[in-house]
Amino acid sequence: MATQIGIGFNQLASPVQAGRRAAEHALEPLAGQAPDLVMLFSTTDLDPGQVLAGVCAVAGEVALVGGCSAGVIVPEGAFTSGVAVLALCSEEIQVIADIAPGVGQHAEEAGRALVGRLWTRKQEAYRGANGLLLTLLSAQDSRAMEMVAEAMGDELGPLYRLVGGGVQDPSGRINRPTFLNGEAYRDAVAAALLLTAGPVGVGVRHGYKALGRPLVVTRAKGNILYELDGRSAFEAYVEQFPDHPELTLQNFGQFAVDHPLGLPQMGREYIVRDPLGAGPDGALECGGLIPEHAVVRIMAGDRETLIRSAGEAAAEAMRSLSGQRPLLALVFSCVSRLAYLGAAAQEELAAIRGVIGLETPLIGLFSFGEVAAQLDSPPTVHNKTVVVGMIGET
Repeated sequence: MATQIGIGFNQLASPVQAGRRAAEHALEPLAGQAPDLVMLFSTTDLDPGQVLAGVCAVAGEVALVGGCSAGVIVPEGAFTSGVAVLALCSEEIQVIADIAPGVGQHAEEAGRALVGRLWTRKQEAYRGANGLLLTLLSAQDSRAMEMVAEAMGDELGPLYRLVGGGVQDPSGRINRPTFLNGEAYRDAVAAALLLTAGPVGVGVRHGYKALGRPLVVTRAKGNILYELDGRSAFEAYVEQFPDHPELTLQNFGQFAVDHPLGLPQMGREYIVRDPLGAGPDGALECGGLIPEHAVVRIMAGDRETLIRSAGEAAAEAMRSLSGQRPLLALVFSCVSRLAYLGAAAQEELAAIRGVIGLETPLIGLFSFGEVAAQLDSPPTVHNKTVVVGMIGET
């Protein structure tokens, strides 16, 4: 036995039974071996505590990391209801899992403390040359997510890649969306460090292209963009669309779904920021931080470019494997892409599987902000983006 991976998915109405059945199917390929790691992703229409209880009743006391969100991704497709479980038993991949609560109040400290504990345990017992850090954040604000990502990046070092995203219920009905082992947590960041002697790759793509002229952020705080080029952000934005005189503060959010903001990066993809709406003063609320004095461009994309970008993200991750077969793929796609694509979200997954092959185990979720760190870039929180992480054969 080198690496055995099983994936289970279930849509039973009972959260406990859905969790049990998904876990049973995931454990079948392990042929009685205890898993080194269980990943659990569930949708927010199912009570997370009951889902977790069902999975743990089958899997037992094992390292488990996961969370709940608006949709899950499994080989069968993308679903807005159900429980997805991955079970991993491997001689090639070693796993350390941990969690840090209190992200909302102490984001930077939580990120550093979490990586510090992972690092101490790695130094004591593990010798993998490379690592992929799966990170799930239940922080409710973009600033906390950014601070956690930055702190983790400072501590990780250059050999370790990072993939993950925000888990939460936007309605506020579910207040414990993050899982570690047998517990559900709120306001926390959970992580599983997967150590391997094999190659690791991360791909990041979104499918949006810049249009119009560059705009300078002259006033912003956190995720609120007040001014562009010294004028209200809304006024400067709509000026780029003279053919759309119907644009108002009230319908801005609907229009901006197809026209997010992009922060240019040297030699890499733009970082996309999703404008969620416009206030009475013309300020734009965005799905992530907008630094003052940055340059932004208005972006545009469509169904075809978004679907194609998912395959491009997978191809970018594959290139880092240097020809080795992928053992595992983790996918995080923005929940706004799911809302925009609808049924075509299945084509996004098909584009990824067309690159990595139908036999590669795959699991993921539709996240509220995507987190990624590649070889040549620090951890970054993205919007409207697909992140694909992979571990290759040794």
